[in-house]
Amino acid sequence: MTGTPKPGPATSLRLLRKGDRWTYRVEGTLTPPGSDPLALAGQITVSIERDRLLDRDDRMAIFFSQRFEITQKDGSKQPMPAPEWMFSFIQDPVTLDLSIAADNMTRDGKPRVAKVPQVFYPGRWSSHTRYTNRLDFETGDHVDNTLTVTGEEQVETALGHLSSWVATISSQSAATGLIEGVDWWTPELGAPAKFSTRSKMPDGSEMHFVATLTTTSVR
Repeated sequence: MTGTPKPGPATSLRLLRKGDRWTYRVEGTLTPPGSDPLALAGQITVSIERDRLLDRDDRMAIFFSQRFEITQKDGSKQPMPAPEWMFSFIQDPVTLDLSIAADNMTRDGKPRVAKVPQVFYPGRWSSHTRYTNRLDFETGDHVDNTLTVTGEEQVETALGHLSSWVATISSQSAATGLIEGVDWWTPELGAPAKFSTRSKMPDGSEMHFVATLTTTSVR
């Protein structure tokens, strides 16, 4: 006897609103150059707020607040400094595509404005969803981004099992190096139910973690 099939993931991205918030539990490792991996744990909070990055009331921004702790070889725990990433965005009310207009992913944290906003969160999701683009900034910097849906999966979270699109992602820039990972996107929540990231930073350190959704203001 078989159970009732679970519905597939939603196909339209939520229209994001100020006050939307998602919190994730993080577990992984940090490997300094020439050293063994150290355990990493913590929390990431993602929120939609007024665009403080460009000081604009008519736009919103995505804020990634990260709190990590590293377990040293002697068992002691130390906080790992992590910046607050900000992304000013525009979401098309018809296609629901979310495009990045500016960010602060620079070595000094200063804003950089896109010459032409580029899609970062697709508005429509299916087994064929994918993109490759280059986000060029007025500063001369650029970021190369890719996203490719590879399947569907039920993700176990503190909120229950969530139907999600599995998508491989990558982002590469001079400021942050190469970041690769997998997102398990739940479009009706406006965010992934889980994401896995592996990054190689300019100083040679490697970080890998999995972040799983624990709470959200979206209902």
